[in-house]
Amino acid sequence: MILTLVGTLILSKITGISLLEVRDLNKWNANDPRMIYFIRGLLLIQFLGLFLIPSLLFAYFSDPKPFNYLGLKYPKKHIYWLLGIVVMFISIPLVEYIGVLNQKINFGTDTQKWMKGMEEEAAKQIQFMLAKHTPGELITNLIFISVFAGVGEELFFRGVLQRIFIRVFRNPWMGIVLTAAIFSAFHFQFFGFFPRLALGIVLGAIYWYSGSLWTAILAHFIYDAFIIVLIYLNPSLIKNPEQSLMNPNTLLPVAIASLGLTIFMLWLMKKNSLTSYEEVYKDDKPTELDKLSF
Repeated sequence: MILTLVGTLILSKITGISLLEVRDLNKWNANDPRMIYFIRGLLLIQFLGLFLIPSLLFAYFSDPKPFNYLGLKYPKKHIYWLLGIVVMFISIPLVEYIGVLNQKINFGTDTQKWMKGMEEEAAKQIQFMLAKHTPGELITNLIFISVFAGVGEELFFRGVLQRIFIRVFRNPWMGIVLTAAIFSAFHFQFFGFFPRLALGIVLGAIYWYSGSLWTAILAHFIYDAFIIVLIYLNPSLIKNPEQSLMNPNTLLPVAIASLGLTIFMLWLMKKNSLTSYEEVYKDDKPTELDKLSF
């Protein structure tokens, strides 16, 4: 919070853009380099202040081996680098179909209107970031969106929260699902809650079965990068956020096949996994004087 406050004030001073201008999305001008620097500066501050620094500090104070605590180690089987990427791509049709169903949920007139407004604001922010179609902008967006999200969100949600919840419930899947729900709710995009929940569950399973957070980070990065490149090649997608990436007429059968293949891939990962609750938490020895130990 401190870094966000100080960083935002510094960004305002450097760019000459007031905080009132930033709060009004209608005043965002994609042709104004100052505004682009400001928004990307905010993404950098969020990456550092909300995800990276708190996660590293928490791990540092929680364990003598903080990187090991966060799961920042190589998977015991190299096949998990590939399996993590494959399962993410296989799950895309399933996630797309869940998204279509999510869009049809009716929350009531007033709530629906408020949620729709939140979605439109989020869509405008994405449109602003991806407005320019040049190779340089594509690379920059891959860094500020895909890399920052892949590293920062996985450190915070899977590296810290999932580890805590699995420890609390002594059940990997309870921890994975609960973390995925918080991960999805954090984005404040209600019409994308359930597809993002599904993605969070897949990412949590990749981390748990591989024993390495790097595999989840890589899978998250490649998924986001795939979407950004797809939008770069097909700009009409950004103009209509509700548009499906696949043909609506064939989406259901493809989604069913995607569900079956995703379950199979997760089963395959589980079958080959060397991860166990006892192995992951063998060094966690809370004492009577340490009631809050994770």
